This record gives sequence, C-alpha cells and structure tokens, in this order.
Amino acid sequence: MFNMVKPLLKLDIVITIFNQEEIVEKVLYGIFRNTTTPFNLILVFDGCTDRTKLRALKYLRKAKPSLLQELIVRDTPNLFELRANNFGFKLARTDYLITVQDDMIIREYGWERRLTYPLRKFDDVLAVTARVAEDIDKIGFDMQKQINQMGRELNTLPRNIFAVRDVINRGPIAFRTDYLREIGYLNDKYAPGALDDAEISLRAWLQKKWKVGAYWIDYYSNQAWSKVNAKDSTMNAWEFHKKNKARIYEDFREYLDSRIKHDENIKIEEKEVDYIDNKTIGIWKYPLRLDKRAWGYWWRTKKDRIRKKLKKL
Repeated sequence: MFNMVKPLLKLDIVITIFNQEEIVEKVLYGIFRNTTTPFNLILVFDGCTDRTKLRALKYLRKAKPSLLQELIVRDTPNLFELRANNFGFKLARTDYLITVQDDMIIREYGWERRLTYPLRKFDDVLAVTARVAEDIDKIGFDMQKQINQMGRELNTLPRNIFAVRDVINRGPIAFRTDYLREIGYLNDKYAPGALDDAEISLRAWLQKKWKVGAYWIDYYSNQAWSKVNAKDSTMNAWEFHKKNKARIYEDFREYLDSRIKHDENIKIEEKEVDYIDNKTIGIWKYPLRLDKRAWGYWWRTKKDRIRKKLKKL
C-alpha cells in the first residue's frame, strides 16, 4: 500500500555481538562514518569471553559520534542470535530499527535512509534486508529449494529495485518497530537461530498481510568472521537449520503447498530516496587491527587451491 514517505528523524541501531574483538571497532566505524540520521545505539554483548566489549567501549569513548543520541549497553548469557536479537529489539524506542550483524561493515553513506525508505514509503512492509529475498519452493528436514531469488550478494539485485518476496535472509535488516512489536518479534521456537527470519516473514504475511523484501546497500563481510562457524560458538548451526526446515513446513504447510508466491520488483529511483548531507559527521580514522581470522581463512583457502591443482598434475 502506497503512502506519502514518512520522515526519518531518528532510529535505533541494534547490534548483538559475540567474540568479535578483532573487528568490532571496524563494525562501529562503518556505522559512525556512514549514518546521517540521529540514532540510538543498542549493543548487546552476548556471552563474550574475549576483549570485544572492552575494545568497543574504548572506541566509543574515542570516536564520540556526534549523531549518537543514546548508548544502551547490555550483557546477555550467550543467548545466541535469535534470543539476543529479540532482547535488543525490545529495547528499541523509535519508529524504525536496523539490526546489523557483528560481522558486517557498512560502506555506504546515508545507508540508513536508503534501507528504511521502503518501510517509510509503503504501509504494508514489515522488514527490508540488504542481503537476499526469495520464495520457498520446497522445504523439509533435509531439503530446501528457493526460487525467484534477488540479492546483492548474488549479483541479481539492481540498485533501483525493491524486491518483494516471501522471505528474507539476515544481513542488515530494517524493521518498522511498531509492526515488529505487534507481531511478537522473532519466534523463540526457532532458537538459537536458523530460518527465524523466514518464519517471521511468512507469519507477517499470513497474519497481517505485511510484506518483506530486499533493497541494495553497500556493506562488506568476510566469511571468516561468521560467528555461526566460529570455533568458540555454542551453536551447531547445521543441526538447527535442519530441524527448523521441518518446522517451517509444519507451521506454514497450507501456504507453501498452495505455491502462491510473492514476485514483485518495485522500482525506486535513486533521486527518490531522501538522502541528507550531514556536515557534522566528521572524518573518521579507519581502525587498524590485525585480522588473524581473515588472514588464516585466506591462507587455508589458498592452500586448498594449490593442493587441488597438484592433484590434477
């Protein structure tokens, strides 16, 4: 449903963090350098056992971002992604919130105005991801097939398209806070986390006729940073992913079997987006810190490639 674009006067940015001492300053840098709207920052340190919190708070004291209105810091006992996100979401106070994963560095100036734009233009949109939107074709305990995929990381999402689909994947995600609150946040049944983003997408459509979709912003993430695959992670990602595939089908069997899909590409021209040129943002020095995981991942990948080439000789 089209409406006049609502203004973005303030927003909440939520980050849940687990043992990211090597990159946490870079994650914060990306937000401080590129956000042009006054914001509250909600940091949830979820079971951190390293120097992540110490380094994050030290960087905050040093950076002193001028647009930061309120800093909310909480510690949780290793709830992992879903429950930690819900904990942070419930602290949000503004009309819109954006959750940024702790392994993603924002690289686009004015990103928050762009990512929230479809929420502010259309009254029937719950959430917008910067990653991937897709339709579920088939799903079960050990099987999953997506169709109509559109995503920045797949190089299939044009910059001027807001791709409405059945479900979205994690990434930077913007929510209408009142809709998120009304629908009851993420479903704890899917904890500690896998396909809960798909679950809330389907639930929002079936209960409220609210849509979700993908819209392009620039960010960077290295596969080596993922906490799902981290050695110190308490979550067996693939085990829960399999179980939640079965849950998705059980919870939404009638809709999925109907094979009715969202497949809507809405054009939003660049000149439509209400960017602002904020002169107070300042010049930020990029945090320099050796990223051992990224270097280690690069070296392991390189060795694997060399080994495969030698086998072919």
